[in-house]
Amino acid sequence: MAKQKQMRNRLLYSTGLLVLSVFLLVSCQKEIDGSIFAGGGGTNPVNQKPKVGTIWTYRYYIYHQDGSLYQSFIYTLKAKNEETINGETWLNVVDVDADTTVYKFQAKTDGLYQYANSTSNMFCKDPAFLGESYNTYNEGGAENFVVKGVNDTLPTGIGDVVVNYYEGYRSTILIHQIWYNKYAWIVRKSTYRNRSQVTPSWFRERTIFLDKIIY
Repeated sequence: MAKQKQMRNRLLYSTGLLVLSVFLLVSCQKEIDGSIFAGGGGTNPVNQKPKVGTIWTYRYYIYHQDGSLYQSFIYTLKAKNEETINGETWLNVVDVDADTTVYKFQAKTDGLYQYANSTSNMFCKDPAFLGESYNTYNEGGAENFVVKGVNDTLPTGIGDVVVNYYEGYRSTILIHQIWYNKYAWIVRKSTYRNRSQVTPSWFRERTIFLDKIIY
């Protein structure tokens, strides 16, 4: 009887460990995918627009080629100042740690523009319609953006945010995925990279998830 009780206790202990392991695995995967957030604070973006002094805090995830998480850290952007270029005013958005410009943005009536390649380029068209496409310049190269989602709801560190979803292609290759809100701008963004120079094979290399915004 004592031996049977001991075996039963071991079985219960092993079962408990298995259940705990599955729970932790699922929770970890959700965190990697950005499908759950602990809540970063700040303000839910309603009827406000980024301006000088606005700070965005993101969770920055870098992935292995198999999709597993390689590295994560906090990534902070700040609207440092305004710059006038060719008579237009642009918001200079910098990486806080490096103090280097990441974007020069300007909100217009038909969407968000960025100043790149010495000219004004459409970044996220808004208002937008499913299936719309437009040519632009983004992160060092010409890119064709396609509107893939309109008025979707995306979980973030500041709650559910209504976004449009865009995919950026070079030739037929998906390079960027962007989830945009007109009050918060970049809510989520993924970048894809070629992992082979012999037979091209693209994988999601990195994603940023909005966790906090302070206007």
